Amino acid sequence: MHDLVSRAVEKFLAEESVPIQAGPGILPPGQMLRDAALHLDKPVDELVEDLGAWLVRQDEIWRLLRFCGRDFLDFLLRIEELPDRIRLITDDLDVPEIALSRSEDGLLWIALSGGPPVWTALLGGLLRAMADDYGALCVITPQAGGLCIDVSDSAFAAARTFHLSSRVQAR
Repeated sequence: MHDLVSRAVEKFLAEESVPIQAGPGILPPGQMLRDAALHLDKPVDELVEDLGAWLVRQDEIWRLLRFCGRDFLDFLLRIEELPDRIRLITDDLDVPEIALSRSEDGLLWIALSGGPPVWTALLGGLLRAMADDYGALCVITPQAGGLCIDVSDSAFAAARTFHLSSRVQAR
């Protein structure tokens, strides 16, 4: 699985026109991201957040995510299922458990427990892209141990059309 993650990071960096150090074998994903962040002069967390948004643009991943809810709020209500869905694909990743809660002021809180801290940035980018895909207007703020989500308007823009099969043509 390490190679799968490395290849995904490699493809992301190539599409973002970031040169990758050539060498024998595949560099570990963390090293590729640190090198790229240094090259781009941006924080690693910001680059990892961009990687999360890029993952949503991959059709197969996008379909699996969109299948999880009819709108952004419905998607968020099912976010706790994401680690188990990832484990269906691979059990080699150290995926943190995800817990969703809502505060009295209407803010949604996602707590991540276990797994490397890089997951907060990755999930932040993924949620940002999914909010755009669903047409929701929200602010996603990284917090210690998770994310705070303030959904201002769940129907701010038209959602991208979704069909489970890629063969179905939009009508």
